Amino acid sequence: MASTPLDSDTTVVKVAEAKAHLSDLLARAQSGERIVIARGNDPVVELRALAPKRSIMGLGKALFPELDAEDVCRQAEETWTEADLDDFDPAVDVEA
Repeated sequence: MASTPLDSDTTVVKVAEAKAHLSDLLARAQSGERIVIARGNDPVVELRALAPKRSIMGLGKALFPELDAEDVCRQAEETWTEADLDDFDPAVDVEA
């Protein structure tokens, strides 16, 4: 695949090349390489990896770094009884 460097961190490919090698270009972009697709000599789009989605657990860790989610789960398993679980109704809207 022929490509032209735009700068030291960027690879420019023409549309036809991008169509022929899209899977490779996506993998390279995901690994951090800057890929620009050009029409003729005019750069028009840049392929770049998206930031990974943050999980709710990741958000919890960011907000409460002192909490250990595994420890909280372990404590719940050790202290909850069958009666606690029997009283639990997932259909109840706690915000109502």
